[in-house]
Amino acid sequence: MKYTLSTIIVLLYFPVVFAQIQYTPSDSSHFQSQYNYNTYKPNIDDGTYWRKETNIHPWRLTSLFGTIALGDIIAVNCLKETWYNEPRGKFHSINFELDMKKRKQMDKIGHTFTPYLIANTLSKAYRFSGFSAKKSIWYGSLTSWLWMLQIEITDGFFKEWGFSWGDLIGNTIGTGYAALQQFYPEHLKGIRLKISYLYSTAYHEHRYTRANSGRIDDYEGMTFWLAANFYDTMPKAWQRSYPNWLKPMGLAIGQSAKGIAGPGAYHGDREIYLSIDMDITKIPLGNLDKHSFVRFLKDELNFLKFPMPTVRITPKVTWFGLYF
Repeated sequence: MKYTLSTIIVLLYFPVVFAQIQYTPSDSSHFQSQYNYNTYKPNIDDGTYWRKETNIHPWRLTSLFGTIALGDIIAVNCLKETWYNEPRGKFHSINFELDMKKRKQMDKIGHTFTPYLIANTLSKAYRFSGFSAKKSIWYGSLTSWLWMLQIEITDGFFKEWGFSWGDLIGNTIGTGYAALQQFYPEHLKGIRLKISYLYSTAYHEHRYTRANSGRIDDYEGMTFWLAANFYDTMPKAWQRSYPNWLKPMGLAIGQSAKGIAGPGAYHGDREIYLSIDMDITKIPLGNLDKHSFVRFLKDELNFLKFPMPTVRITPKVTWFGLYF
């Protein structure tokens, strides 16, 4: 997950640029009819305008590309202190079978979640820059996949790691699902990948190797979730009579692991959790929800699994009043 710093920098693009404009139709009947005519459906209310036809805003697109480039430069410079000052060699691949057994697959799940998050965010950025809904989904997913690919190729020249086909598979699944979710929101909108994190004892006690000593590789502190919102996944007939106060509620199944730091990378315990989930996009904020940036921010925060009552199923059943 060396690319997480770049993800954060891309997200910083929006508070500066996105909040300056509202994608809310005016009261003008002429503009309203044009807006409805050019609106792509089905769509997700994520604070961006899903248009049928492309209408590029050059300064926004330039700002986006500049932010992506700046993010790469800053991220690589920061990561030189932990990863990219290791001995280099010829390009090589990691043993696929051993790689897939490592850290109880937490790294591979991470390589699914992060490009999924980046693809969703970049698709919003392309829509904000004026691309049509379909193009924004394709471009956002492709940019995310290529972004991950550059990391995998770079890793291939370091003796400590190597090119990982397992990582590439995870990257492809993550970006692919992000695209499918946006193309078919009526079926997939309510099923999301999420993450929660609380730094682990292994990180606190410096059990990780030097090459994996950063918090973004603290897999013992991470839990990855597959969350399903009840309202979004139920039949349309049931939705009509479903109480509003229950609409944010859902269920999530998560995975974490312990004992996988340092020399224990091929050992440790897999932990499976079952938890209540909260879809914050369905929590009403009154007049604030009229603002595009608020709706965008709610959709971005919905990639986080917030603390809720949880039960750990394996390796030993344990109840948590709140688990994050």
